[in-house]
Amino acid sequence: MKILGSLVGVLRLVFLFLHVLLGVFYGLVLFRLVSWDTRTRMIRSWSRGLLRVIGVKLVLEYPPHHTPMRGMLVGNHSSWMDIFVANSVQAARFLAKSDIQNWPILGVLVHGAGTLFVQRGNRHSISHTNHEITQAALNGELVGLYPEGTTTDGTYMIPFRSNLLQPAVEAGLTIYPIAIAYRKNGAYTPLAAYAGDTSLLRSFWDLTCSFGVCACVRFAEPINGANFATRQELASATQAAIGRILGLEVVQPEVQAQVLTGV
Repeated sequence: MKILGSLVGVLRLVFLFLHVLLGVFYGLVLFRLVSWDTRTRMIRSWSRGLLRVIGVKLVLEYPPHHTPMRGMLVGNHSSWMDIFVANSVQAARFLAKSDIQNWPILGVLVHGAGTLFVQRGNRHSISHTNHEITQAALNGELVGLYPEGTTTDGTYMIPFRSNLLQPAVEAGLTIYPIAIAYRKNGAYTPLAAYAGDTSLLRSFWDLTCSFGVCACVRFAEPINGANFATRQELASATQAAIGRILGLEVVQPEVQAQVLTGV
């Protein structure tokens, strides 16, 4: 079975390489020629294709209450697959660290997807990004982010950071809580997790060599940012909604460190 998994993994890598080349062609050529609405449909189709190539099945357990969603998509974060899973439901303009835009190949893909970039720790940059979030959402777009700021192994969450939720409070944007869990044979699997000592390459290889992994997506009730006085209150309410539909608890960062190190 292990040999079969490795052979399947190699075959999937070949198809993945071709699929990524298609994405680069989209980013460099086609996206310059089409409207944003057409681009989002292409991103959604490409993301679904990526899941199929890797062998992950999309299972939409609790669909969004209405589509298209306009505002902010906010979710838990346990895998490098999360953005592609979310984009398979509806393409969003996700937030990413600014240095990613200079990476080879990936930089082309994220630029083409309309990614918004932020320099962490730079207050001026966060203020500028919040302005971009507001403008994009008011223009009818969907902006996605993972406020935990890092990945977990999918068995718990860490407190949401609230800085980038300020636009929802100030402009009364709608928050769409999205909860993603990876399962195999109906139970939790760590195959898609990218946390702790697991490297990106290890996580990637384990997933491509596996069979029967499902990305299970659940949407909670939309939340109106105008109903909250502070971004901290909104962050807590959004995380609580995600935690309820996934059955996950929020642990503090120091507890997370103990979980990861085993100390």
